[in-house]
Amino acid sequence: MNNSNEKQLELVNGQILGIILFILTLIVSIIIAYNEKLQRENKSSLFSNKTALNISFVNRLVVVILGIYFVYDAYERRKVSSNLNDPNSNLQILASWLALLASIIILYIIYNNYNNPNFDVAEIEEPTL
Repeated sequence: MNNSNEKQLELVNGQILGIILFILTLIVSIIIAYNEKLQRENKSSLFSNKTALNISFVNRLVVVILGIYFVYDAYERRKVSSNLNDPNSNLQILASWLALLASIIILYIIYNNYNNPNFDVAEIEEPTL
């Protein structure tokens, strides 16, 4: 296996791990949304609002870290690509940056409202970001 193929394999393995972690963050988002549903139905919820906020903050921090990794991955894939001027790789890099920006905004909203007792974390819980 040549050096380029080894690097591509390394990137694919990293991407698989990143996707698995992203799926786990989606599951956490579903649990937080389900917790909100239970609260709105006046049923016993899984977490208090503060605990849900803490979980959501950590979950969003993981999403930001994954976003940083996927930006790095997009740049590295372009470097090992045989065609450096491929417009699709440039679009992939742009999409990675936009996803990272969106995840940073959501993390900022949670952080900014961390001590607000009326803040409802489920209202900003967007599992795809």
